[in-house]
Amino acid sequence: MLKVRPVRTSDLPAIERMAIASGIGVTSLPSNRDKLFERIQMSRTAFGHEAIGEASNDFYMFVLEAGDKVVGTASIAASAGFDEPFYSYRSETFVHASRALKVNNRVHVLTMCHDLTGMSQLCGFYVEPSHAAAGGELLSRARLLFVAGQRERFGRRIIAEMQGLHDEAGQSPFWNALGRRFFNMDFLQVEQAFVSHSKTFIAELMPSYPIYVPLLPDEAQDAIGQIHPDFEWPCQLLTREGFEADHYIDIFDGGAVLTAEIDRLKTLETARCYPVEVAVSLPEGAAPRLIANERVETFEATLDKVALVGGVAFIHPDAASVLSVRSGDKVRLVARQTEEAGETS
Repeated sequence: MLKVRPVRTSDLPAIERMAIASGIGVTSLPSNRDKLFERIQMSRTAFGHEAIGEASNDFYMFVLEAGDKVVGTASIAASAGFDEPFYSYRSETFVHASRALKVNNRVHVLTMCHDLTGMSQLCGFYVEPSHAAAGGELLSRARLLFVAGQRERFGRRIIAEMQGLHDEAGQSPFWNALGRRFFNMDFLQVEQAFVSHSKTFIAELMPSYPIYVPLLPDEAQDAIGQIHPDFEWPCQLLTREGFEADHYIDIFDGGAVLTAEIDRLKTLETARCYPVEVAVSLPEGAAPRLIANERVETFEATLDKVALVGGVAFIHPDAASVLSVRSGDKVRLVARQTEEAGETS
């Protein structure tokens, strides 16, 4: 049975393996053993905290288990850019007009900003392909079930950066047309710099004035707000939740940045808490649902059939074992996205 739980120090080799497999562009899952170890320790500290307010730099890392093997990972940063600004490009329109010449032009520009600083952030998502079909939704939404149960730990809005376009050689058309001219580094080099050093180098080297998009090469313009094919499926999971591509793009590869109001996400709007009854034979009407316990340090989530009868959630002993719950405990339930689509169609 699949299970999502907080990361442990012993998971480091598996996390490192997945960081390598995730390829370039996923700076929130760096292929750097020391940085991964640091993030695991940050996560262990965060899960050990008592309830806290939203102004927090806590970082929560989860893993997806299949049997005794770790096959996926995903994280939440309680406050993006807590220690230093979270940079992105804001996509907007300037109007250049001349009444004398009867000219009125609307020009697409990109302005470096840190508007998204302080928002909660979903990041570091990766699932091994062999477990993506069943495990991907569980891993992605288990984070949100945790947010629902620990709402005071997170802010009002949430973001998720999508990987932008780059080729197999690691060349990003957006970066080559813009960032490389100021950093004199290729995309792979700047990715490593981003992982290894303070983000303040962005403000030190990138232009602070607006970038006029029509002056960029066509290939770079076409990459703005686009999503790498490997990220289309995770993006679909998030858009079904209620995330939208807003007016922001990644400062390195031009990939879309999705934003949402946390309380309006599908998982938070529809998830409900129920007392548990553990039963070998479930009542009629049992359907697959995502199930999570209501703990913090020992948070666990899984996917299994649940029967709701008289305000009680009947679950199988196997699911109860995975979640470490017994009859009388409370769990948080939400329907699968496919089931939700069926209910609303």
